[in-house]
This record gives sequence, C-alpha cells and structure tokens, in this order.
Amino acid sequence: MATKKIEKSQWESYFNEWNKKYREGQLPKRKVQIEIVNQELGDQVETFWQELIGLSYDPKDDVFEVAAERHDHLIHKPTEIYVEEENGDLKAVEVVQWDGTKNIISFKVE
Repeated sequence: MATKKIEKSQWESYFNEWNKKYREGQLPKRKVQIEIVNQELGDQVETFWQELIGLSYDPKDDVFEVAAERHDHLIHKPTEIYVEEENGDLKAVEVVQWDGTKNIISFKVE
C-alpha cells in the first residue's frame, strides 16, 4: 500500500472522481470508521463502522465531508490530506485540520 499527500488544488477533483466510481459500483461498497486524534483530547472514535455514502471536498466553504449511513462528519478548514491507496482504491484517508487535529477515516470492504 502506498500513502501519498494530495495537493489542495486536487482535493475536489480527486474525491469527485473517487465518488463517481463508488456510486457507479466500480468500487466495492464499504463501511467507514472515523477516529479523531487531538493532543489535548486524545484519541476518540467518532463513528464506528457505518455504511459509507461518500467523500467530498467543497473549496467554496473549505470543508471536507464524510457522509455515512447515520452520520455526516464535516472537517472545517483542512490543511493537509493524505490517502492510502492499493490498486487504485482508497484504504484510508487522513485529514489534518487547521488546529492540527487529525481525522483518520478507515474503510473495510463489506
């Protein structure tokens, strides 16, 4: 597996392209878990294994969104995004917020 940093100028198109493949069934359905890592608060799991609906970045509002079956997770003012890929598919995403908080988005194929 390879981890790479996605440049901010590519965030919207990268996740739009991935979502299109996901919605069209070119990629397997998966569940998502969101873990938040913050130096002051420690590690906290915000969402335990729910069906993933999609991932997106809105440059106008500067918000990264993880949409799950029963949870909508918004990350305001992200500064860095790293993706872990294998065979052209996402295995994990790490989004760093403006305050240094890390949002670790893990996937498991159903």
